[in-house]
Amino acid sequence: MRWTKWLGRGFASLLLLGSGCARKQAQAPPPAPLPKQNLVVLLPDPDGKPSSIAVTNQAGAQTLSQPYQAVRVSQSDAAPTPPFAMDQAEVRRIFGAVLDTLSPPEIAFTLHFGEGSDVLLPESQAQIPVILNAIRERRSTAISLIGHTDTTADPQFNYQLGLSRAQGVAAILRAQGVDSASLFVASHGDTDLVVKTARGVAERRNRRVEVIVR
Repeated sequence: MRWTKWLGRGFASLLLLGSGCARKQAQAPPPAPLPKQNLVVLLPDPDGKPSSIAVTNQAGAQTLSQPYQAVRVSQSDAAPTPPFAMDQAEVRRIFGAVLDTLSPPEIAFTLHFGEGSDVLLPESQAQIPVILNAIRERRSTAISLIGHTDTTADPQFNYQLGLSRAQGVAAILRAQGVDSASLFVASHGDTDLVVKTARGVAERRNRRVEVIVR
């Protein structure tokens, strides 16, 4: 019985000694980090127009032609990946901080006038609240007003008429609380016709003020 106890203790000691002397297995090194990749995404055109972008380096090129198409580029001597679609929410997650700093695209309005007049036509007068709303939504401090005329008078007269039209619209906006320092008034007279005509032609579409809100 004593021999049995002694053998049992000795066997356990050998097991402990053997386990203490066993070699520790070397841990596998961590996987190498993936190389950083540049991500290029085509965003939708603000006006809904078709757009595209070519991503090119010394190893190849890919063209993005659909909104939210993307490619990855790991290095200059590796060709861009084939285009792939990205979810709009994923683009927002990755680039949201950058997108939030972008200024909204400019918006343009066209106001029309009667022949030889600097008084807005009724349908153009009705656009003034819309213009004011755009200015307030964007908190715009850069509003361009460019006056134009048709070719029914001489160029010098038309320059002054275009200027008077632009100044008149600026006065309307100022009266509604728009800061004068935010208004930039100019005249192109009859030098920038929407509809190309000969001299002396009364063309309604050329008698206008362009209001550009940035």
